[in-house]
Amino acid sequence: MRSNIITLAHQKGGTGKSTLAWNVAIELGLNYKKYGFKDFVFVDLDNQESVTMTNRLRMQYGQQPLYITRFTDREGEQFRNFINEIDDETLVVIDSGGYDADLNRLAIIASDYVITPVSSDYMEIFGLQKFKNILAELSALKGEGETVKVNVLLNKIDPKAKSFDDIEEFIRETKYFNLMETVIRFRSDFKHSIGYGFSVAELDKNSKATAEVKMLIKEIETKAGLINGKA
Repeated sequence: MRSNIITLAHQKGGTGKSTLAWNVAIELGLNYKKYGFKDFVFVDLDNQESVTMTNRLRMQYGQQPLYITRFTDREGEQFRNFINEIDDETLVVIDSGGYDADLNRLAIIASDYVITPVSSDYMEIFGLQKFKNILAELSALKGEGETVKVNVLLNKIDPKAKSFDDIEEFIRETKYFNLMETVIRFRSDFKHSIGYGFSVAELDKNSKATAEVKMLIKEIETKAGLINGKA
C-alpha cells in the first residue's frame, strides 16, 4: 500500500534531521499531486522549530511556502487527534524532535515510513543503540509479532569517506533497522540554501547535494510506495 505519513526521527540531535526533513518536504510537498494525493501537510514536532523558521524565510524570499502545523510536547492529545483524522489522500511529512518524548514516539508508531539519519562516526552506534531500545518498546506496544522498523540513512558524511563498515554492520544486524541505499554527504549547499528558505535543488539544480537529494527522493518514492503504490 502507499505510505502517506513519512517521519524523520532520531532520539538524538545533531544528525542533520531537520535540514534533511526540509529538503524532503520541499521535494514531496511541491509535487504531492503527481503521487495522487489531494493535500500535503508538514508537521513540526521539534522544539527548535528549525523548519518552521526556515519556512518564514522562504516566504520572505518570495517562494511558495509549505503548509506547516506545529505541536509541542504538551499537546500530545491534539497530535493524536490530528493523526487519527488524517485521511489517505493527504501526504504528511513529520520532523520529530531530536530527543525521546511521548510525542516523538507517537509520530514513529503512527508513521508508514520512518527515516533515521546518522553520520558514519563510530559514536553514532551508541545513539542507535538507545534508539533500538525505544523501537523495541514501541514494537512491544504494537503486539506480538509486530516490529517497528526505521530506515537508517547515512547523512552528513565526509565527501572523501569511502567505507562505513562498522556502522553498516551494526545497522544490518539490528532487526529494527533497514539501511538505505542513498548516502548524503556533507555539502555547504545545505547550509547556504537554508539561509534563503530554499531546498538545495532550488539553490542549484546541478549541484552534488541536489543529485544526492534526488537519489533519496527516488528511493523514498519506490520504498514508501509513492509511485507504484506498494510500501
